[in-house]
Amino acid sequence: MNSSAKEIMITSREKILNEVRKATAIPSQLPTSPDNIDQRIAKSLASITPKGNEALREQFKKELELVSGEFHLVRDQEEAAALVSIITSQSGYKKLAVSGEELCQDIARRVNEKNLDIQLIYATKIEHPKRKHELASIPASLVEASFAIADTGSLVFLYDESRTSLPHFLSDCIFVVIKQQQIIANQFDLFNKLSVEKAKNMVFVTGPSRTADIEKVLTLGAHGPRRLIVMMLEMGVKSSNLT
Repeated sequence: MNSSAKEIMITSREKILNEVRKATAIPSQLPTSPDNIDQRIAKSLASITPKGNEALREQFKKELELVSGEFHLVRDQEEAAALVSIITSQSGYKKLAVSGEELCQDIARRVNEKNLDIQLIYATKIEHPKRKHELASIPASLVEASFAIADTGSLVFLYDESRTSLPHFLSDCIFVVIKQQQIIANQFDLFNKLSVEKAKNMVFVTGPSRTADIEKVLTLGAHGPRRLIVMMLEMGVKSSNLT
């Protein structure tokens, strides 16, 4: 690069920096903290939030299906197990990875009673060096979500509760079970419920994984499951004989 080109570059850079300096010297006309901002946000959210748990459930269902997720309202673990059994049989799945929550393990045992051909793989019982490789070869998994966010159709997973994150992403088909009372309206409600410590190990999932390149070629399953099936427990969880 000759000296003339360098001078032009330096001049252009200084010109840009001077403009930035001038702009930052002008105080903003916006208030740093608008009056009653918390109350205004709460009022605005209340005006667009459906009233009641069933209304939130319908909003969650609508938003989830808009992003290609599947929604099933089930009465209890037995009905959830029947649904998983039917889908795994129809899809030809021979293995089902199971997350660490007690509810998932209860449903998985019921699945095994209905579909004897399915092999249950308990994720937390696999040693860490082998867990990633073994779970990556399993076509379906069963996990529990901590919350469902109605206004975005998103699921929230607190990994301290599941004790492993791998079943949530590595399988092509993910069955997610969640209790209806765990539906919340929006992310503001979520962070009001969670402590700082719990929020440190949390992830949001909205629908199956998808990505597209510049030519708009859609690819499913690039970063997670190709199929996301949400089973919402309508009634309270039945007691079980877990050991």
